[in-house]
Amino acid sequence: MQNLQAKPVQPADRISELDIIRGIALFGILMVNMSLFKSPLVIDRLPTTFSPGLDQAVAWFIQLLFTGKFYAIFSFLFGLGFYIFMERALDKGLEPGLLYRRRLLALLAIGAIHLFLLWSGDILFTYALVGFILLAFRRKNDRQVKRWIIGLFILTAVLQGLAGFAQGLAEAIAGEQYDQVMEELINASIAVYTTGSFLEVLNFRLINEVPYLFISLIVWIPAVLAFFLCGLYAGRKGIFKDLSANRPLFIKICFVGLPVGALFLLLYVLLETAVWPVGSAAKLALLLTTNYLASLFIFPAYVSLILLSLQTTRCRRFLAPVAAAGRMALTNYLTQTLILITLFYGFGFGLFYKVSLAQGVLITIALYLIQVIWSNLWFKKFKYGPLEWLWRGLTYKKFEPLR
Repeated sequence: MQNLQAKPVQPADRISELDIIRGIALFGILMVNMSLFKSPLVIDRLPTTFSPGLDQAVAWFIQLLFTGKFYAIFSFLFGLGFYIFMERALDKGLEPGLLYRRRLLALLAIGAIHLFLLWSGDILFTYALVGFILLAFRRKNDRQVKRWIIGLFILTAVLQGLAGFAQGLAEAIAGEQYDQVMEELINASIAVYTTGSFLEVLNFRLINEVPYLFISLIVWIPAVLAFFLCGLYAGRKGIFKDLSANRPLFIKICFVGLPVGALFLLLYVLLETAVWPVGSAAKLALLLTTNYLASLFIFPAYVSLILLSLQTTRCRRFLAPVAAAGRMALTNYLTQTLILITLFYGFGFGLFYKVSLAQGVLITIALYLIQVIWSNLWFKKFKYGPLEWLWRGLTYKKFEPLR
């Protein structure tokens, strides 16, 4: 009888602040992903690889303000959502573990379709895999969760450094041979993405990109799990239950997170511009590590800044439309892929590797604004986003009326 009571969260029960944060994170992720859609994944996107000018300035803008920061927010919200899901299921007398496993299996299927058939930069598949690990922390106390967060942060920083050092060392040892292999791979990538059919693109991705992404799970799994646990910990502490009461905490996070994060970013700039000269193998290791450490401090500061701004009437009114995009983040995330592969790939408009970084930013802003508008129009007639409705239906084995 209990399973018959299981049903999705109703729109009136949602926390609007979380939807707004999720909607903003969606924009940040698109800003970073745009360059991965329009040019080969294997191309080095460090700012100094661009010629001085507008594109290099844009590269610095994306690297310092976006890269690593918004996927952290998205992951944090996933962990917080896990906590909210579990609490609401328990309040209804349901078995949350069974429901959540079903939810993860549905997400795993959606992520697999996205990863294997559409785009190699998918994060949903990884989220689903790590979500099963997250279930093991359901009964751990706050102290244990906190220790795991710290341990996973340290582990990820070490793995980032080792991965960067290994790549830098391989480049140094192979020398011209490495450059030649990479050039051939880039040329092959450009050729297939600009003129190839859907099946040719699919074949290239499965052979040349997807295996690398599975190897990168060694770093991604502990990184994502740490952010998931941050969300779980924040949920347990009730940080989002009374935002006005937690205003001093948000201010403190900003005063600590932004300066410390900026310090790590300064180190990143000194390394990248060779003002602080280091060996080629060590350079990439330090670049990855310093950007990751900066993200650890900046992402909670970003969340806190948003929450502080939402306590003012003017900012809340300005950001309110973004909540609709956040409510259907899964639909919008996958829609971004469908639109961009149509725009850039050969079986669409074939603009792959023909769009500058600055033009990519303009496309990002335009696409995001369209998504905010269409999300608000959608919710005038429907209760859930289309893929959110499907995901919930698969989770609860019951499809509610969409209208």
